[in-house]
Amino acid sequence: MTTYSYSAKTPEGGTNEKGEIEAESTNEAASKLREKGLLPITIGLPKKKLDIRLFKKKVPLREKIIFTRQLAVMVKAGLPLTSAIQALRKQTENSKFQEVLDDVIIQVRGGQTLSSIMGKHTDVFPDVYIAVVRAGESTGKLSEVLFTLAQQQEKQAELISKVKGALMYPAVILVALIGVIGLIVFFVLPSLQTIFADFGSELPFTTKLLFSTSTFAQRYYWLIALILIALFYLLRFSISKPRGRLVFDRFVLIMPVFGDLTKKVYMANFARTMAMLTQASLPILESIKIVRRTISNKHYDNAFVRISQAVENGQPLSKAIGREPIFPPMVTQLINLGEQSGELESVLGEISRFYDSEVDNITRNLSALIEPIMLIIMGVGVAFVVTSVLSPIYKLVENF
Repeated sequence: MTTYSYSAKTPEGGTNEKGEIEAESTNEAASKLREKGLLPITIGLPKKKLDIRLFKKKVPLREKIIFTRQLAVMVKAGLPLTSAIQALRKQTENSKFQEVLDDVIIQVRGGQTLSSIMGKHTDVFPDVYIAVVRAGESTGKLSEVLFTLAQQQEKQAELISKVKGALMYPAVILVALIGVIGLIVFFVLPSLQTIFADFGSELPFTTKLLFSTSTFAQRYYWLIALILIALFYLLRFSISKPRGRLVFDRFVLIMPVFGDLTKKVYMANFARTMAMLTQASLPILESIKIVRRTISNKHYDNAFVRISQAVENGQPLSKAIGREPIFPPMVTQLINLGEQSGELESVLGEISRFYDSEVDNITRNLSALIEPIMLIIMGVGVAFVVTSVLSPIYKLVENF
């Protein structure tokens, strides 16, 4: 569901009313407004405000996994939904999740379905979660789909953990490198600068550049900090714009080592989510629409729009995907095989397992792939500093 902002006229006084409404499209939003007795004037996406907060209250994935699995067990045991959610509300220690579950309990008692209530909390329950729960409610298999959701979330958590673990090594090296540079700039170079000034000898250009950088950093460290913060928020603002997001997402996909890893993570998520939605008997077009929202990359998003249009025009999913170069040929061939054999769900499961294995291999070997790059960067930096410092020292020794 998408949130649209609207302005409409009331039939009585003809006064303008403004607000927001959730719908799948602008046409559906207009229909909902007419059902309320309002005459739509304008309907569009609400203007996004630049969020300057560094930290937001979130519900950890692990918390949602526990909630989903335990809710599945309670529902299967025949416990009423409100009693089950109340029991789980007492177990969670996350204040954000407590607030959401309080609202869920109230709304369920009011007669609303679980999926419709979750649709009001999309920051906690993603679209795929809501869609699968809705399918479970309509088929009377809520406990089964909740078990499936828990399993998929566990696989997603495992994938995220592997990627984070793989990124830990380069992050530690980068922090250590920044620490060493700071130590040299603020403590080592000022002492050497004083020594060279006492001797009054002419310094090479690289040494002057190094000392000038050190002096500037000591005097204007606050300005450097402000510039870095400004650049950070400028980057966030640029990414929030369509054109900037396209450039950033393209860079993510072409990065050495990490670009390949990102593509494989996307393919694993795509296949896993499609398999789950297919198992839940969701229509293919609705499944594509949901999968589109689970991959936060504009280039894949545009590809899914074209795929959805092609499927809507009667083309098979495999043929629509085959026209998108961003999808590997293997994925197209296997989906085609699944369509012909009627085993699309199991084929998608095999695709997700293959890419999970690929991600596992890359993350295990990531330190070996990145280490040469990090060593080259560190080597060049150390060589520049050592050469700049030792060169005038040798000249001083020669003069004596």
